[in-house]
Amino acid sequence: MDKIFCGFRTSKHPEAVKRELIRRIADTGSKPQHEDTINNMLQEAVLWVTDGSSEFEENSGMHVYTSWAKSNRATFENFFTKDFLLHLLCDRLQNSSKAITLVHDSMHILQGTSSFLSLCHIIEVKAISFVREHPNILTLKAFCQLMLEFRECIPKGAFTSTFCTTLVQVMSAASSENSQENPDQFVLAVSVIAQLLNHIWQNASTETILQSLKMIFRVISVIDEDFEPSISLGALVKYIPLKFITTVIKNVVADGGVQDTNMTAALIRMIDWLRWPSSQNVDQWVVAFLRGLATVHKYTILVNVTESKVDQVFDMLQYPGIRDPAMKVLEHMLLSFQHSPVAFHQIVDQVPSIVKLLRCENSYGAQECLAKLGELLHCLMFLHAGFPDLYDPILELIKDLAKPSAGLIKLRLAENKWTAQKTEITGYVSKFQPKSETGKTGLINLGNTCYMNSILQALYMCDSFRRDVLDFAPNAQCRLILKLQQTFAFLSHSQRAAYAPGPLLKVARPPWFSSGHQHDCSEFLRYLLDQLHEQELAAMKRRQEGDDFNQEQMEMSSPEHVSPPNIYKSRLRSAQIVNTDVPTKEAVSAEKTPILGIRCLNTFDPTLVERTFGGKMITTFKCLKCNNESSRIESFTDIPLAFPDGSKENITSSSLIGGKSMVQTSDVVDQDSADGHNVEADAGTTKSPEGSDGGIRLNDLVHYYLEPEKLEGDNQYKCDKCNSLQDAERCLKITQAPNYLIVTLLRFSYNIKTQSRSKLFTEVSYPKSLQLPVHCCSTDPDLALASPRCKVSKSDDGYCQNMLYGLCGVVVHSGTSSECGHYYSYARHSLPVQQKHNCDMETDSLPGSQGPPGGEDTDYLQDKWYLFNDSHVIYSSYSSFSNVTKRFGRDTAYVLLYRKIDADPSTRIDLNESIHPAVLDSPLRTDLRDQVAKDNARYLQEQELEARTLAARRTVNAKPLSSWYKYEDSDDQGGSPGGCGPGGGGFGGMDTSGSRFVY
Repeated sequence: MDKIFCGFRTSKHPEAVKRELIRRIADTGSKPQHEDTINNMLQEAVLWVTDGSSEFEENSGMHVYTSWAKSNRATFENFFTKDFLLHLLCDRLQNSSKAITLVHDSMHILQGTSSFLSLCHIIEVKAISFVREHPNILTLKAFCQLMLEFRECIPKGAFTSTFCTTLVQVMSAASSENSQENPDQFVLAVSVIAQLLNHIWQNASTETILQSLKMIFRVISVIDEDFEPSISLGALVKYIPLKFITTVIKNVVADGGVQDTNMTAALIRMIDWLRWPSSQNVDQWVVAFLRGLATVHKYTILVNVTESKVDQVFDMLQYPGIRDPAMKVLEHMLLSFQHSPVAFHQIVDQVPSIVKLLRCENSYGAQECLAKLGELLHCLMFLHAGFPDLYDPILELIKDLAKPSAGLIKLRLAENKWTAQKTEITGYVSKFQPKSETGKTGLINLGNTCYMNSILQALYMCDSFRRDVLDFAPNAQCRLILKLQQTFAFLSHSQRAAYAPGPLLKVARPPWFSSGHQHDCSEFLRYLLDQLHEQELAAMKRRQEGDDFNQEQMEMSSPEHVSPPNIYKSRLRSAQIVNTDVPTKEAVSAEKTPILGIRCLNTFDPTLVERTFGGKMITTFKCLKCNNESSRIESFTDIPLAFPDGSKENITSSSLIGGKSMVQTSDVVDQDSADGHNVEADAGTTKSPEGSDGGIRLNDLVHYYLEPEKLEGDNQYKCDKCNSLQDAERCLKITQAPNYLIVTLLRFSYNIKTQSRSKLFTEVSYPKSLQLPVHCCSTDPDLALASPRCKVSKSDDGYCQNMLYGLCGVVVHSGTSSECGHYYSYARHSLPVQQKHNCDMETDSLPGSQGPPGGEDTDYLQDKWYLFNDSHVIYSSYSSFSNVTKRFGRDTAYVLLYRKIDADPSTRIDLNESIHPAVLDSPLRTDLRDQVAKDNARYLQEQELEARTLAARRTVNAKPLSSWYKYEDSDDQGGSPGGCGPGGGGFGGMDTSGSRFVY
C-alpha cells in the first residue's frame, strides 16, 4: 500500500480519480496493517504535507496521515518521536505552516498518552527559536493555534516574557503587502497571535506585561529607513489592560533618554494603528500620550505629530469601522493645537467631501459623527477667527447643524489646551504664568509703565476702536499706529499670559517722560491720541496732490473759515482765559450749517482718532459791559472735570481744583506729607456736596463743567469792542458728541502756597449710563435729532439733546500723587445689548438731574467686567470699582470711558452673547498673523526648554531607570527583525518677568 501511495503522487491521473483513490487509501488505514507499512505510509504522508507542490497534495497527505495515525495509535506513538518533532520544528521545510498543522493534529491524537507531556516540553523549549526562525504570518498563526489549544506548550517562568517580546518583534515585521496571503487571511492570522498574547498576559505577572509593552515601544520608536513596523501591532492594543496607561505614559514621556525623533515616530505609528480593522482603545492611548507630552511641555513633538497626521486622521472619518476612534483623536489634536491655525487649515479643503459623505450615509453612526464634526468646526472657527474666505463655505455647509454655545466652546478649548495639562514634573514651578481664566492677555510692566498698560488695556476694550486699529492699512509714516496694531493683535491672539509692549513703548512714550519713572496716565493718553491723529493726518496730506492742498490752504485762510488750533493737544481747562483770536458770533452763524455733526475744518476724511474719540464744542465769551459776544469752535478728545472746593451753596462762586485758587486741605493729601500717616483716614473725611454715601455724582461734575463761568477780578476778559479788560461770562456748549467719551477727573493739583503736589480723594459716584447735553444752533429741530426716537428741547440759541452713554472703562490711580503710585483699569466690551430703554425722556433737564427712575442705573452694555492689572487679568464687577475708594483709600478713579449708545437696535448684541475679540474683529493682516503665530510657537518652545532643562538637572544624579528601548533579551542578544537596535527610548506660578505693582 505504501508503494502504491508513493507512486500515486507522480501519476498523471485526473484529479477526480486521484481524490477517489486518496479516500480509499485513507480508509485502508483502519484495517490491520503491518507496522512497517504503517510507518512508511505515515512517512510518505508527511512528505506530501511538508513538500507538496500543490494544495491538493498538502490536503491529501494530511487526510491520509490523520486517518492512519488515528487508526494505529500505538504504532503512531512510536512513530512521532522527539527527533521527528524536532525535525518538524527546526528543519527548513517548504510548507512550514502545514508542518505545524501536522504537529497540531498529531498532538490531538497523542493527547493522554505517556509521551504527550514530553512532546509538549519540547515544543515549549523550542517555541522562542521557532518563532524567530519562522516569521511567516500563516506559520505563526498555526503555531499560536497549537499553543492556544495545548497551553502546556507555552514557555514558562522567565521565558514567558521573552516569548511574548519575540512574538511582538515578529508581528512588527509582518505585512500583508509583503506576504502572499490576502488581507482577510492576514487579519485573521494576526488576530490569532493577539489572542495568544492576551491569554498569556491575563495569567502573567505585571513585569511580563511591561516587558511586552517595552518591546512594542522599542519597535515603533525605531528610526530605520529600511524598516517600517507593521500596523498589525494595533491588534494588540485592545488586549493591553487600560490600568497600564498612566504608568507607562508617565514614565515614557518624562524619560530624558527618549529622543524627540523616536517619540515622534512612535506616536505617528500609533496613530496609524487606528486603520487596523476593529481596533479598540487605540484612541485612548494616543490621546493619553498627547496629554502626557503636554504635561512635560514637549510641544515640539506635539506640533510635529499633529501637523504630519491630522489630515490622515480626518480622512479616516469616511470609514465606518474606524470613524469613532478617529474622531476622538481628531478632536483632541485640533482643539489642543491652539497656538496656530495651521493644523485646522490643513483639513479645511477636505471638509466638504467628508460632510457630503456623512450626509449620504444613512446610519446612526454617520449622523452622530456629523454632529460631532459640526461642533468641532464651530469651536475651531471660534478659536482661529479671521479667515472668512475659508470659513464662509464651511458655515454654509453646516448651517443646519446645532451650534454649540460660547460657554461650551470655551470649556472644550480650556480642557484640551496643552498648557492646561497638569505638569507631571515633581517639584516643578514654572516661571510662565498660565493664561488668565478670562482668556484675556495681560501686559508686562516694563518698569513703571503701568500708566501706559492701564490706558492700552482700556482702549483695547473699546471694540470699534480696536477693530479700526487692526483694519488700518499699513503706512510707513504712521509708525505709532503700526505698533499699536501689533500690540492689539497680540492681546487678541497671543497664547502668553502677558505680552511685553516694548516696541510700542519706544514710539509712544512722550519725549519728556523719563524711562523707568512713573507718569500721568491721562497725559500719556492725550499724547498717544495726538500722535495717532497727527501721523495719520500727515500721511493724508502727503497723499493729496499739491495743487489741491495749496488750494485748500488758501480757502482755509479766508476770514469766513475758522482755523482751529492743534485740537488734539488737549489741555486742562481752568477759570483762566487763554488769549487767542476768536471769530465773532456773527461769523460763526454766517455758516448756515448746524454745528452738530460739523466735520473737521479740512478736506481730509476724519482720522481714526476723530472718528472714535473726537467731539466738538463752542466756547462763547460775553462781555458784561457791552454785551458783545465772540465764539470759537474747538475739537476735543477728552473732558477734564474739576471738583468744586466748597459746599453746594458756594459752587457757583468756587474755583476748581486744578486751577489757581486754594482748596480745602481736608480734601487732599500732599505728596510730601503723605508718608507716615493714614491716607485712608484723610480720604474718609472728605466733604462732598452731593450723595447720601458721601460722594459726588459724575453727572454733577459734568454740569459744573458746562455751566456758565464768571470771569472777573484777576481773571477778566479782554473785550475787543471795549478794547480793555472787562468782567465777562464764558459758556461751553458741546456741539458734536464723540462715539467714545473720555472723562478725566482732575484729582491732581499743585498748591502754590505749600509748594507741594496734592491729590484729591473725594469719592465720586460713577453711573452706568451718562447723559451728555449736545447743542445745535439750527432753528430746524429735525436737523438736531441724532436719533429719531429721542426728543430734543429748545434753548435760546437752538436745540439741545441729551446723548446717552454707557460706562465701559475706568482707569484707577492708587497712590498720593501723579508722579508715584500705580495704575490699573476696569473695563468691559462696549457693544450695546438688546435691551429696551426709554429714549423718550424729557431732555430739557439739567445734566446731573435724577431723570427718570433708574436712569443712571440702567445698563446698556454687558455686565461682564474685567480687572486689568498689568499682566494680571481677572473677572470683576461694577460694584468692585464703584466702591474702590471705600475699600482702599488711596485708590480713586481717574480716567473714565463712556460709549455712546446707538439707538439702532441692529448694532446691538444679545445680553448673554459671548464677546470674543478674535471673532468680532476683521481678519488679521498676514504679517500680523505671522508675527503672532511665530511668537506662540516660540512661547511653547520656551516652556519646553524650561521643562527639559529642569528634567535634565533632576536626572544627573538620578538612578537609571529600566529602559524601554534598550531591552535586553535573556534568550538572544541580537537585534529585532527589521533592524531594531539601540538608539532611543526609555522608561523611566506666577510670571515674574514684569512687576504687578510698581511704585
